[in-house]
Amino acid sequence: MKSNILFLLLIIVLLSITSISLPEEFSSPKKDYQLKFPEDLNFKKDFRIQWWYFTGHLYDEEGREFGYELTFFVVNVQKKKFKSKFGVNRIYISHFGITDVLNEKFHFSEKSDSGAFGFAELNENELNLRIDENNLKYSVINGFYIKAYDREKAIELFLNPLKPIVLHGENGYFRKSEESSFIASYYFSYTNLYTHGTLKIGNNKFKVTGKSWFDREILSNLMGTKHSGWDWFSIKFDDEREIMLYILRKRDGSIDIHSSGTFVYADGRYRNLSNKEFTVIAKSFYVSKKTKAKYPIEWEIKIPSEEVNIRIKPLVKDQEVLAYKTTGNYYWEGTCKVEGSSNGRAYVEMTGY
Repeated sequence: MKSNILFLLLIIVLLSITSISLPEEFSSPKKDYQLKFPEDLNFKKDFRIQWWYFTGHLYDEEGREFGYELTFFVVNVQKKKFKSKFGVNRIYISHFGITDVLNEKFHFSEKSDSGAFGFAELNENELNLRIDENNLKYSVINGFYIKAYDREKAIELFLNPLKPIVLHGENGYFRKSEESSFIASYYFSYTNLYTHGTLKIGNNKFKVTGKSWFDREILSNLMGTKHSGWDWFSIKFDDEREIMLYILRKRDGSIDIHSSGTFVYADGRYRNLSNKEFTVIAKSFYVSKKTKAKYPIEWEIKIPSEEVNIRIKPLVKDQEVLAYKTTGNYYWEGTCKVEGSSNGRAYVEMTGY
């Protein structure tokens, strides 16, 4: 059963990457839709792909630093009603990584299930999602609660927003390709969440505090046929400003004109950044020993209108995710330091290399 699920998932992922026409049973994000909260934090059954994405920078009581990422994906396959439990309507996926900065180690695990026998489940009326041992809950009063566990590592964290929700693109409608307006998502974030809880690696358990970033995307087409991948930056300055940059790379080496970003001020105000307002230049590269992929590993970023001139470098070079059992791909995503006109931390994701 598991191998059949994974095979079906790979087909779904390929379709979502290459297709720009939507199955009739799934919707496309609309520019005029007004996002509603907290309702749109919840599962949206009319879209093919969606995720809830947490990354963060944590410290124990002695100042030891960790990065973490925890993602929950739901892929809708079809809406057909099956009499048998073996009928697949959805695939549930979770990716979980911890970066141990002191020991320069990256730990990653993945989970997937169809939900047929209770190993994954969600509540459609509130944000309450479980994929095996990985859990996500949200309430207006208590904020986010996330928990993830495997034999090697674990986290249990409580996250409370310190700023309002940020809507990326045009009021949350985030177009991702020159090819079609169907290639778009509803995209919003909590860019600054106070985080506390526990983190475990092996037999060592740490009480941790820090800051996290939450992304929510809802879509039905992932990329255009001319795209090769994307580079995503979530940058957190020590002075409480944040930046999101989303660079959509094309196969011919150019950048899609819909690449853009969002600049968030310390008081929670924010504004959209067009691709003409910032530059991102790769200054050095890293070749993976596992996949031979050549990733940019140091970046110079300039946003003249905000007097930003920074360098971003990974705190650990090898933070490559091998997700062959779930999403069928590999990518680099990890915690980084920020230096220059402002200092801070960042998470960077790179796909398609």
